[in-house]
Amino acid sequence: MRLLYVILGLMLMSTCSVGQSIPENSHRNLNGIGWSCDRGYYRVGDRCVKVIVPENAKLNYFGNGWECNRGYCRVGDRCVKVIIPENAKLNYFGNGWECNKGHYRVGDRCVKVIVPENAKLNYFGNGWECNRGYYRVGNGCVKVIVPENAKLNFLGNDWECESGFKKSGDSCVAMTPEEIRKQEEVEKAMLIAMEISRLQGVSGDDCETEYKTGAEVCVEIMGVNIECNKSYIGEYYRDCDVTLDYEIRTDYKGGSYIEAVIEFIVEIEYMGRNTYFTQSDIVYENQSHDLYAYDSESGTMYINFSFSSYQEIIKVEINSTECEIESVDLY
Repeated sequence: MRLLYVILGLMLMSTCSVGQSIPENSHRNLNGIGWSCDRGYYRVGDRCVKVIVPENAKLNYFGNGWECNRGYCRVGDRCVKVIIPENAKLNYFGNGWECNKGHYRVGDRCVKVIVPENAKLNYFGNGWECNRGYYRVGNGCVKVIVPENAKLNFLGNDWECESGFKKSGDSCVAMTPEEIRKQEEVEKAMLIAMEISRLQGVSGDDCETEYKTGAEVCVEIMGVNIECNKSYIGEYYRDCDVTLDYEIRTDYKGGSYIEAVIEFIVEIEYMGRNTYFTQSDIVYENQSHDLYAYDSESGTMYINFSFSSYQEIIKVEINSTECEIESVDLY
């Protein structure tokens, strides 16, 4: 009988809980426990306050705040039009600008890259680099003078002696039989190491194949860390910095180099003061690497997430991290 009374009591409590009133401009959660503000409102204590959307803005994805339209940037509680200077365009996120290819940023303007003779625009288009067979001196490119029994080096900006010769000042002189024997031993050891690397292959979180050579390029995240900075009054976070360590490898065995562009995707979850649900934000960043035969490189990507003061963020954590190889090109 006592058990029956307990069950009836729990049922009455459940009925009372369901029957409890909820604040204006809110709705019960799907599981029947608690409530959430309607779209266009955000929670402040036990009530829902209307989101005031300024001009040139819209409700955010979650409907509990606002964000500027594309072509505008947030300044305090308003959206200011992005002033795009000559020879520039809106950036990927639409909240700022970046210089067109062939120009570089100087303050609030874009200056044309002056490409000297025997040079070309660099990969990013914001500077220049000398053509193969030339090296940079000041603001110009000087031709590499290749002496007898020598050839251009791998990068094409200097020279190196051919096999059987060694460098002596500005020329190449014949090596002694003993020096040649030692050089052959070193080259043989390098070939063995390269063959072992080839047989083992490369692996990682994401891999792509360079279609001309069949070379594999892989990238792998080695470690992730997040550090958040509190506001000036020290009660909530104003921004967080995510540090992502990674390694990229290839089994390419040619005499040129492969350029690999990597995309990093970081998603965080965060919670504001007096809220019972989390929000998320995601950032995409690219990084480029030049890889030579059986090459590997380590790198670090820094990504910043900033929050507005009205959000009063008190909890932040990394939800997911990914790295993908966007492209691999032989040069």
